Amino acid sequence: MHDVIEFADSKFKHYWSELFANDPLQNPFYSQNSSELLHRSQSASHYVDRSFVVIAEGKPVFACSLTMHTDERGRKCLGYFGLEASSHVNRLSMQTSSNNFKLEAVQVLQHHINRLIDEIQPNILEYLDPVSCGIMSPVTQVLLEKGARPIVQTAKIIDLTLSEHALKRKIRQSQRSMINWGQRNLDISIASEQNFSDTDAASLARIFAAAVKSGDSPYSSLERYEQLIRQGKAFMVQGNLKNERHSTAPVASALFVHTARTCHYLFGSSVEQAPERPMMPALIWTALQHSKSLGCSLFEMGRLAHSDTSNTERSRLLNSFGGDSQTRLKICLAG
Repeated sequence: MHDVIEFADSKFKHYWSELFANDPLQNPFYSQNSSELLHRSQSASHYVDRSFVVIAEGKPVFACSLTMHTDERGRKCLGYFGLEASSHVNRLSMQTSSNNFKLEAVQVLQHHINRLIDEIQPNILEYLDPVSCGIMSPVTQVLLEKGARPIVQTAKIIDLTLSEHALKRKIRQSQRSMINWGQRNLDISIASEQNFSDTDAASLARIFAAAVKSGDSPYSSLERYEQLIRQGKAFMVQGNLKNERHSTAPVASALFVHTARTCHYLFGSSVEQAPERPMMPALIWTALQHSKSLGCSLFEMGRLAHSDTSNTERSRLLNSFGGDSQTRLKICLAG
């Protein structure tokens, strides 16, 4: 017996939380706690949540994070509070140790997505296929059949169950030297829900603006990031130059979001007056250590389009800390 539980159903939160706890990737932006913050946010008031869970024999199998809104040009958009819509799987629902799901559950998922698209008739749909368990989502198949355009992306996933010594050995030598420089020359601190100050909020606003300007395309709004920090779902790593007693503002900051199991690097930057030395490596190394202390087992360095071969600082960082490459698919459907 298969069923679809939609967001408005009183049973949705229970099933969704059970599935997300067993999602292989557990992206922090799609956690229920993050969703609750979004629903209370004034900036999210014009979004209608159409998320749903597919149930098989009383257990959640698939879920989809999905919202609808009308943008400033009057276009109907499907995504997830400014992010791409995304799907999630319950790895405990696999039939065997291979990547097999029951065919009926797949068909129910695809039928419901088709029904929503036919009902809403969106002008734009953006969807992130996490390629969970090494397989393409059934949602991607539906969208491709409707003429959607796929963009192949690469994410770097670092295994935090390794020892700190093993983690550091996987980092490129050039980055290790930058980490050592940062540890010698920076006072590095972590700003989280316990100690997030007005100075930290100003640093967050600065690196957010820098990310927007550089085209790093932050996933969400400044307001949402600050909420995540204050709710214990994100943290900033910051560096002050040692012996600079007259300056209280950090010369470099970086932002990370996390669940109980995964941590993601989002963006970071240094101020214009900072020395001409890369500072992010030392901050990211501190974040890796902090993530381990939080109990996280996976660390995602971010994702870039597979075709992006530019030698930017961000692309160098993403490829310098070791880890396994995993494919993500960004699917864009224009009506």
